[in-house]
Amino acid sequence: MTITNFEIRYSDVKGFEKPMPSPRPRARKVKNFIQIYMPSSYMKHKEFIKKQMPELKSDKKIKLTALFMMPIPKATPKYKVLELLGFAHTKKPDLDNLIKTFMDAANGHVWIDDGQVFELHTKKIYSDTPKIKIKLEEI
Repeated sequence: MTITNFEIRYSDVKGFEKPMPSPRPRARKVKNFIQIYMPSSYMKHKEFIKKQMPELKSDKKIKLTALFMMPIPKATPKYKVLELLGFAHTKKPDLDNLIKTFMDAANGHVWIDDGQVFELHTKKIYSDTPKIKIKLEEI
């Protein structure tokens, strides 16, 4: 069994300040055809995440633990900031959409296909530094 730990760090670069959820696919009509696509901001976000991941291309079964550390809202009074650190983040974005973005970015890079993930533990908390902490156990 191999265990790999890594982090996806976010910065003040426009569009990459915090973890992004997976949006709904968009559609447009081109002549007589309907074209389905994902927004370019989402595709850029997946590339941003992928650049920070180890290239394992594992073909083993994977147990995944993900901790999404979300930023505290800027309008939060200073006396409440310390209370919120480590506290459960129950607002949008939804946890299932956050993990979908991560798993889509990891396809073909960390693992061959996300169907290899047989166990998943996720959590979303407030943090002063937005990031995603990942623990992969290859079995």
